[in-house]
Amino acid sequence: MYFEIISLLLVASIGAIYDLRFRRIPNWLTFGSLAIIFSLNVFYSGLHGFLHSLFGLLTGLALLSIPYIAGGMGAGDVKLLGALGAIAGYKGGIIIFFYTAICGLILGIIWLLFNPGRLKFLITTGQILPVIDKKQKIPYGIAILLGTILYIMFGANSIFNIVIWQ
Repeated sequence: MYFEIISLLLVASIGAIYDLRFRRIPNWLTFGSLAIIFSLNVFYSGLHGFLHSLFGLLTGLALLSIPYIAGGMGAGDVKLLGALGAIAGYKGGIIIFFYTAICGLILGIIWLLFNPGRLKFLITTGQILPVIDKKQKIPYGIAILLGTILYIMFGANSIFNIVIWQ
């Protein structure tokens, strides 16, 4: 349990820091954490551990694949949620996704409020950004970190867990 919490915080924090600083999430973080998590889960739980990580990975990738295809986020964000899903499993991956979406919405609203020109552009055109520039986008790794923290804080007691699984 503690290893899962530490792993989630470590991977999400490093991803958020890189995304904030460089506007990208490095492959060594996502693929490296996947290799470690899969290896440890197979070592300690065999096939069950492998399937736990696999379904979590696929869940994380699937949940952010549509926003990625639509151009709303980068591939690093998708891979980061996939890695977190591999750690937390598919149920945890879904809950992290929902918390992340709420945090992303709040960050987006705050960003628009502090950038009145962007808010005016959004109202008049219906588009968020006039140009696609990485430095102008919100680093979604921050929302993923905040969603992960909320998952750790509320875990099985989250509203999403109650609604989805019961």
